[in-house]
Amino acid sequence: MLLLTLVPTFEARYAIPVALVLTDLNPAIIYTACVALNLVVIPIVFAGLDWLAPPFRRRYRWIDSIFKWFWRRGHGRRWKFPALMAFVAAPIPGTGAYTGTLMAYLLNLDRKPAAVAVALGVILSATLTTLAALGIISLAKIL
Repeated sequence: MLLLTLVPTFEARYAIPVALVLTDLNPAIIYTACVALNLVVIPIVFAGLDWLAPPFRRRYRWIDSIFKWFWRRGHGRRWKFPALMAFVAAPIPGTGAYTGTLMAYLLNLDRKPAAVAVALGVILSATLTTLAALGIISLAKIL
C-alpha cells in the first residue's frame, strides 16, 4: 500500500488516504512512511535528469529549445522557491515531487534550495491530505 507513494502523480497525497482506509496501521506511521518515500524521489529524479537530459538536448534541437525557454522564464524570478513549494503542496494530480523536481531542473534552480522547497511542499501536501482523510473517515464512522 505504502509503495503507491512512489507512483508519479499518485504520490503521498493519494497513498495516505488509501492506506488509512485499507490498513489498520497507525496514521502517524502511514504519514511518516509515505512522506519519507516521497522525499526519496527528489534526489532520484534530479540524478535521472542529470543522466538523461544532456544526451537528449544534444541530439534533439527542439528539446534543447524547451530547456532554454524554461531557463529564460525562471531566470531572475524572486518568488521561485515559495512558488515551487506552493505548486508541490497543492493536493491535485500532477503537482507532486516528480513534477516539482522536473520544474526545478527545467528552470535551472539551485538544487539544495529547490529540493527543500519540493520537500516542504510534499510535507505540507501530505499533512493536508492526512488531516482531511482522517476527518472524512471519522465522519463516516459517526454516520
